[in-house]
Amino acid sequence: MTPLPAGTQRVPSTIHELRERLIPLLDEATSTLARDQEAARNSLAQALLLLAQAPLATAPAPALHGGLVGWQIRRVIAFVDTHLDATIHVKEMAAEARLSLSHFSHAFKLTFGEPPLAYVTRRRLALACEMMLASTAPLSLIAHECGFYDQSHFTRHFHRRLGMTPQSWRRLHAEEPDD
Repeated sequence: MTPLPAGTQRVPSTIHELRERLIPLLDEATSTLARDQEAARNSLAQALLLLAQAPLATAPAPALHGGLVGWQIRRVIAFVDTHLDATIHVKEMAAEARLSLSHFSHAFKLTFGEPPLAYVTRRRLALACEMMLASTAPLSLIAHECGFYDQSHFTRHFHRRLGMTPQSWRRLHAEEPDD
């Protein structure tokens, strides 16, 4: 396996691996909260990033009854990933799965555990986090490339989902300078 650049982490490939990486982060946050709030925030931010990236690692298993089937899951994920920089309508996602809007929305929520647009937003935020780690591009450009209307729209969703502003998150995850 090739090493990752400093400051980046490999995305977990299984639910078990995700769980194994999240539990220590949450335990550390819990134990350090009283004495070191910054360390606790850092652990929680890392845990939230792992959760935000989870769909990148694993596709959900097809639901036993009423959910999307394997080919539909793959097509919808591919469609969303391809169009993250543009407006994505649920009716377009439904068309990819060859289902009516109503049936698709219900089946999607059964399969993914969240509504379609919440999933799209989470995927956009995960992409934005990856872009912030990999470059020093302005947040306004990252927001636009991830399908947000503007930096304010991006910041609002980022803060709602990750509990801090993108700029704070970027500073928190910036590589430490070498001495």
